[in-house]
Amino acid sequence: MVDIGNFLKKGEEGQPAAYLVMMIALFLIIYAIILPSSEKEAIYNDQPGNAVFPAGNSMNYGGTYGGGKPLMNFFSDSPGYMKPFFNEVFQKSLASINLYSVEQQGFETLANNIQLENGDKVDFVFRVDNLNELQDAQLLFFVAGGDGELNVKLNGISILSGEVTSEMLPINLPKSMIGEMNRLTFEANSSGFFGIFSNNGYLLKDVIVARNYVTRNNYEIRQFVLSSQEYYNLNHMAMYFMLNCFRDENGRLAIRLNGNLIHDALTVCDAGVTEVDFAYGDLIEGRNVLEFLVDRGQYILENVVIEVDFSQAGYYKEYFTLNSADYQLLNAGANIILQARFLGGNKNAGTFYVNGFPVYFDTSLPEFTADLNGLVYDGKNVITIIPDTAFEMVALDIFLDRELT
Repeated sequence: MVDIGNFLKKGEEGQPAAYLVMMIALFLIIYAIILPSSEKEAIYNDQPGNAVFPAGNSMNYGGTYGGGKPLMNFFSDSPGYMKPFFNEVFQKSLASINLYSVEQQGFETLANNIQLENGDKVDFVFRVDNLNELQDAQLLFFVAGGDGELNVKLNGISILSGEVTSEMLPINLPKSMIGEMNRLTFEANSSGFFGIFSNNGYLLKDVIVARNYVTRNNYEIRQFVLSSQEYYNLNHMAMYFMLNCFRDENGRLAIRLNGNLIHDALTVCDAGVTEVDFAYGDLIEGRNVLEFLVDRGQYILENVVIEVDFSQAGYYKEYFTLNSADYQLLNAGANIILQARFLGGNKNAGTFYVNGFPVYFDTSLPEFTADLNGLVYDGKNVITIIPDTAFEMVALDIFLDRELT
């Protein structure tokens, strides 16, 4: 027989548990009522984070857009050619640069001895080659003895007249009076009226013409070209060379880049490789000119190399805005769609980042679409593209629509 009293007591003991279950159920119902519709959809469809990880194939992703006319276009652009981020270094060789400014001296003996008596005259002819390189010329001789006046003419013009001693020598021959063929005239004259009755004269020894030449090739030019893409992606550029000294006279080497002085220093032989950095502000898109100059000495710049460090300066980044009314349409069930169109049939791969959330793409089709629901904000949004392959993106659109198939 059942003990009704005991049964009632057990039922009364289970009432608190029933009340707890009822309270939890009531709380869930109230929570579901006040929850925003976008959150309800995420819970009911059980698809949290699918837009962030589209490779899971649990969302509308990829393929071509099959919906109707878009309700609203938020963003439209033509990003153009893209390629993976890189850091490349290449070298361009320039021809060796032979620079010299060298002084050379030459001597020509006109006579070992000249004996000139009163009224005597003697002529000598000497030749000068490479007039353009002639720095100066001098007449040297030793006065072994003499009295009276000695007259010396260069090409018929007097350059010395009067009593001459060895301390007055050498005599500079005016460069403007020198030609390829030249005549020197020596003439001894008596001094004063009574000198015509005296036995005056000169004994000259080792009559020499000295010529100083300066041979120059102290200026040379080299050129290189930077395309617009190379100029834009330029990270660092420098020139390297070895300085070979054939005749070191403590010369000064100057280098200009597009007219701007980038190196000015005394030459240092056997110093190994010399590096000269190029400032970005001194470079230009297109043809760049390097000028090399020395003031004296003879040097060859060998193994001249321009090293260029290219690195992609930035990535594609743009912004689009959703106002509050646009965002309410999303909450009402509309979809926000990303659509990209590519040129050619190559592999197009990379990542869109929408407000920092990745949307991966890897397709050979000319079109790619993705659902951006859950990735956009009410207000300002940012989209960036990081390419994994090289491709031409001819169009990029972000718009609001109802359906993505």
